Amino acid sequence: MKKTMEEDNKLIEHFNNELIPLMQDQIRADQKRWGDTWKRRPVENQEERVYQRFRDYYDQWKNTGTPIPWLKIIGECNIAMAREAHPEWLEEED
Repeated sequence: MKKTMEEDNKLIEHFNNELIPLMQDQIRADQKRWGDTWKRRPVENQEERVYQRFRDYYDQWKNTGTPIPWLKIIGECNIAMAREAHPEWLEEED
């Protein structure tokens, strides 16, 4: 039986089987540690904040060899996208 393009796509396989579960665990851990503090920052200028965070990670990697925390980068993107896609969430009570 021939595989579909999606079944044969290793990135989709990695995303579905590895990345999503890892991100769900990270989001749960962050929720316990930080709560809904992600809602408190304004959407305005979030690109600058996210970019600076990425630069911080890069600088740590370049200067000290600290591995780049890919899940944290994905988490920053997820938060930025959620803020833009669901502004009503930002108005909800914690």
